[in-house]
Amino acid sequence: MAVLEGETPDTVPIVPVIDGYFAPRVIGRANDECYMDGGCLADALMASRERFGYDGVLAEMGLGPDPSVLGCPVEIEGNDVPLVVETLIGGRDDLERIPVPDPWADGKMEPVTRLVSEAGDGYVVLGSVRSPFEYAATVRGLMEFMTDFYRDPGFVHDLVAATRPATLAVGRALIEAGIDALVIKDSFASSSMISPDHYSEFAFPSEAEVIAELGAEVPVILHICRNSLPILPQMARTGAAVLELDGPVDLKAAREAIGPGIVIKGNIDAVAVIEKGGVEDVEAAVRAAMDVEKAGRRFILSTGDSIPLPAPEENVAALVESGRRYGRY
Repeated sequence: MAVLEGETPDTVPIVPVIDGYFAPRVIGRANDECYMDGGCLADALMASRERFGYDGVLAEMGLGPDPSVLGCPVEIEGNDVPLVVETLIGGRDDLERIPVPDPWADGKMEPVTRLVSEAGDGYVVLGSVRSPFEYAATVRGLMEFMTDFYRDPGFVHDLVAATRPATLAVGRALIEAGIDALVIKDSFASSSMISPDHYSEFAFPSEAEVIAELGAEVPVILHICRNSLPILPQMARTGAAVLELDGPVDLKAAREAIGPGIVIKGNIDAVAVIEKGGVEDVEAAVRAAMDVEKAGRRFILSTGDSIPLPAPEENVAALVESGRRYGRY
């Protein structure tokens, strides 16, 4: 919170992206158990933070007893991640089928409320919600959605607008629960997936709209996966307080693109370094990141994306230990 307020902390904040994909292994439970059971997910997220000692935890909502994403059925088995198995929107006539979710129903908010109630002054709690653009791609189906950019761009605009109330409903529920900051995930807006022009036309306007509303209540962190360097100047204009950058983005180039005022969160590669590297690779990556960002003091040390389930626990520990060692001002 000191970094967000432009102050200098004792050490760099360390907030890796540890969610329901990695955390359940810490308590010896399968992912499907914890995604379906809010108590299990809360236990896993808290146990992971206690084991590794980082400064902020990502509070995910559970799926509840009838898992779906805006009416699209979701399946999860064993240690997989939740997957949408049936889309909702076949065309313009289906737009009215998109519901506004009730995040408080069926115990889905239990992991969030427990994390908030037990955090005290020990760590911050980040809530997580999908952007309207990501929700739209989910309910339409990604390939159809991307084809619509060329086939019927007006439909894309209407579809993104139709999912905006869902982002706001979930975001407001997380804020009501008492989170310290809100992560808006827009994974499909990545320049690894769509062109910068399509980002400008379809994703950026909805990001700016929801950040204007939700950012008035809590700081907003905008997450876009993989390569976001071509769109960083626009991301900086969304109003987000923090840009969460993934591993492929060069930190020096990113800082030059967005200027000194916006906080960067990232961007240790969760796969190449944390999952597949060794402790020495983690230490080197942390030192390199701090070499770039230490002087500006507008940095939160993190992985660029979710830590995968197979990642060695010693590498997660090394991320935190290296941050404490090399992140002093």
